[in-house]
Amino acid sequence: MTALEKFGVEIFTQETIHQRITVDKPFRPENPAFLFIKSGTIKLRQHLSDLELSANTFIVTDPQSVYELISFSDDFQSRMVSYKREFISTLSLKFNRLITYRYFRQQMNVGVPFSPDDLEVVWKSVNFLKYILDSDTEMIYKKEIVEHLFSVFCYQMAGIIANEDNSSMNQMSRQEEIVFLFLNDLSNHHLNNRNVEFYAERQSITTRHLSSVVKSITGRSASQIIASIVINEAKVYLNSSNMPVSEISSVLGFSDQYSFSHFFKKHLRMSPSQYRQQFQ
Repeated sequence: MTALEKFGVEIFTQETIHQRITVDKPFRPENPAFLFIKSGTIKLRQHLSDLELSANTFIVTDPQSVYELISFSDDFQSRMVSYKREFISTLSLKFNRLITYRYFRQQMNVGVPFSPDDLEVVWKSVNFLKYILDSDTEMIYKKEIVEHLFSVFCYQMAGIIANEDNSSMNQMSRQEEIVFLFLNDLSNHHLNNRNVEFYAERQSITTRHLSSVVKSITGRSASQIIASIVINEAKVYLNSSNMPVSEISSVLGFSDQYSFSHFFKKHLRMSPSQYRQQFQ
């Protein structure tokens, strides 16, 4: 039984991170996680494009996004704290605000920054929590110790994010706000709505205005971003499950297998079956 299954939290290092992040193919994590970079760089691909993280930054990966590990430098030092959502709720922590500006920063290919002092404190907390989790010593109250240490870590992170959010959210332009809301809506509705009109209507703006703003901020059109997210979802099902293509097309909201295959081939120049064969 893993620490995640037993205690609701597990910690990976740069040596074991491949157990958590799949190399060379898209994947969707089953549980959220904090990924801290102390030194070096790591390059990830997520829904929109490549994301390169350097020293003194972090991101929060979540099951709503699709990721792929591209590369990391020789001097890469990292900790990844993976946790079950229900573990957070049992701690009675108000942790939902992590989805706000942090999500926007990640979609814009920028990790959330740490000051070196903040990172050092969090790094020590995470290492001590890992020490307790990995210890073979009999502890009568080990589960309670883990819960309290994880609570300390969560409050540290909430404080750091609150400081960063308060200053950065106030600096967000109207155009950035439009993109932020679009990406947030897209994360919740992409399986049911692939029309730019739907997302424009949710902000009471025209389709042309939304497309123009998204293009100016991200360098990609709204329709391209929508397509890339749906394609990445499809890739995950094709490379990590045995679901028939017809079932995948239904899960992704397509009317039939033909329309899904046509959509997939249009964007990747290969059929879903041809893509799947690469991983068999």
